[in-house]
Amino acid sequence: MTPHPAPRAPQFVPLALLTIPPDGQRETFDPSSLTELARSIKDRGLLSAIITKSDGRTVVAGRRRLKAIREYLPLLGGKFSYMGEPVPDGFIPVYALTTDDPLEAAEIEWAENNAREDLTWQEKAKATAMLKRLREAQALGAIERGTPVVAMPSVASIALEVRGTAEGAAHTATRNELIVAEHMHDPEVAKAPTLKDAMKVLLKKDEAKRMTALALAVGKTHTSAEHRVLNVNCLDWMSDSANHGQFDVILTDPPYGMGAQDFGDAGGKMTGIEHHYDDSYENWQSLMRVWCALSYLVTKPEAHCYVWCDIDRFHELRTLMLAANWKVHRTPLTNYKKNSGRVPWPDQGPRRQSEWCLYAVKGNRKTNMIASDVIVTESDEQLSHGAQKPVALYDDLLRRSIRPGDAVLDSFGGTGTLIPAAHALMCKATVLEQNPEYYGICLSRLSGLDSQKELPV
Repeated sequence: MTPHPAPRAPQFVPLALLTIPPDGQRETFDPSSLTELARSIKDRGLLSAIITKSDGRTVVAGRRRLKAIREYLPLLGGKFSYMGEPVPDGFIPVYALTTDDPLEAAEIEWAENNAREDLTWQEKAKATAMLKRLREAQALGAIERGTPVVAMPSVASIALEVRGTAEGAAHTATRNELIVAEHMHDPEVAKAPTLKDAMKVLLKKDEAKRMTALALAVGKTHTSAEHRVLNVNCLDWMSDSANHGQFDVILTDPPYGMGAQDFGDAGGKMTGIEHHYDDSYENWQSLMRVWCALSYLVTKPEAHCYVWCDIDRFHELRTLMLAANWKVHRTPLTNYKKNSGRVPWPDQGPRRQSEWCLYAVKGNRKTNMIASDVIVTESDEQLSHGAQKPVALYDDLLRRSIRPGDAVLDSFGGTGTLIPAAHALMCKATVLEQNPEYYGICLSRLSGLDSQKELPV
């Protein structure tokens, strides 16, 4: 704290003559706290006089004491003392500064507030930002006067002055205050209940701006030419080094290894719908041992991966993904299918209306939002595939992870659910499907994209 000019000797000034500048650091006054302060002033006397500018009228420090004396003390009798002597009715002791240097006044006001009752987080952020501007002005003034150079303030130096330390949480809180103070004009920021919540609002808005900019870069139209549908064996294609390091997100629905080809017809809802692939456990195990390792190779250094699986296979799949260097969430995501489900035991039930998805992260890729691990969907019209996922489900998952222009892979494409979901979010989808019938359905989905209206940014 830099020294400031000593005030003149105290004088008694009529309460009605004191004025409060509209841009003071303190803006919120708690009525119950002011009542307690007024009671303390009545019982013990006023311990510190009001500090004003040189005019003896404009308040620099002591707004809270002045408000307590003006508005609350009359309710308690109105009498109080200062330095052991009674204060005349309608007057208040005042110290007038000998200079009207705005930097000195701001420093005194900050020191006064910081030493007394805690400010709200909004007031604290503004006060911290004001202190930084004050120190910057003082450093520039020293340079202009040719006096010994004063270092420009940093987050660390401000944290040390405000909180007594520049380490850890003190540094973080000070940095956040300085950031948020620049955005207090935003109602959502200003109304946040805590500084931490205000930072969350800013981060969310910043991400929204970034995604909008990406969307503009991609363009308002997104045609079928942005996507690929390949009739290939996914393991062969993923093994090709030319396809490594391409994808930001994998979202795929491989066989479950639970013998789904032998399930019932869901009470007639899936009559004629078949699984045209080997869904035995042995086939699943041999497939996923290779696929998990390849999934890591075809993704970029930072990526997300969503893999649908049977609950009985989740822990084994998690082990395989961990061995492939993915960071895997401990528990699966759950999709509740309101109007669908197969019946593994056709004569005894129940109908399966839940399915599970493994979620994994490569590198330090962050999500766009913190969403629930339970998703509720309704089935789309069946396209002759027994394990078809609804587009709304894929849309939900992609929104958690993608940004416009990202590349997304579904290595077990099925009927191409990924295609419309990725297209609507302006991602580039690559869909691999080995079965000719399902491949044809994927192509049909792809061909219908260009007839859609221009997409909003």
